Amino acid sequence: MTFLDELLSVCARHTRGGDDGIVIAEAYLPYLPPDWNGMLVLAEAQNLSRGHRKYVDELRALDARGRMTRLRGGSSVGVAPWDDGSLKLAVASAFGADCSQIAVSNAVPWSRRKDDGSNANPSAEMTAWAAAFWKDLLPLVRPERIITAGKVAQDVITQADPSAEYDRTSLRLPSPQAMSRVSGMFRKEDLLARYPEVRRVANDHPEWKPSLNKVFYACHAVSRALPVRGSVQPGDAAAAAPPRR
Repeated sequence: MTFLDELLSVCARHTRGGDDGIVIAEAYLPYLPPDWNGMLVLAEAQNLSRGHRKYVDELRALDARGRMTRLRGGSSVGVAPWDDGSLKLAVASAFGADCSQIAVSNAVPWSRRKDDGSNANPSAEMTAWAAAFWKDLLPLVRPERIITAGKVAQDVITQADPSAEYDRTSLRLPSPQAMSRVSGMFRKEDLLARYPEVRRVANDHPEWKPSLNKVFYACHAVSRALPVRGSVQPGDAAAAAPPRR
């Protein structure tokens, strides 16, 4: 059995059928780049509401293996806050990491809808299912650091890894609505001046469209990463990157 076969067997064991309004039954694997640096970034769950019908139809047209391996590399992995640049800017700023070498997924590998077809947040039961999924998957993948974005992702990994075997950093979810409530209190230029790590990455990656919200969120990530960086000073984020595999 290959490594991929082992991972797929975990997904198969955690297929949920039509439980709790789940749109796609199969759990899916994180995107693991070929030159993975050991970092795993987890958002919460895919939005498979009726507004994303084309993507859902594409998933349903695949076989089970295709649905389990739906996350791809490149500019569109399939994890919204990663694809829009919010998490890329944040993680690159906080850890000095090359985003092309980072594994990405959602903590809850299923999505559900409300009766009207709109997106529904993961239920407590789905969070428990997700924790069981990651409890089986993490010993195979063995990340060196897990970065969770949002309380749902944090809760899932805390349940899956209660002894904190894997280094973890917990960030807020980069919801544009949530960020806008606070980010407008600052000027982007001032934040960039005070957080040179963010300024450097924003300048290097204009394709991530570093808006005020994204810059504000990246500053949050840098601040949250400081305890694990020890004595590393602002501007030295590259020194805090995890060892390459």
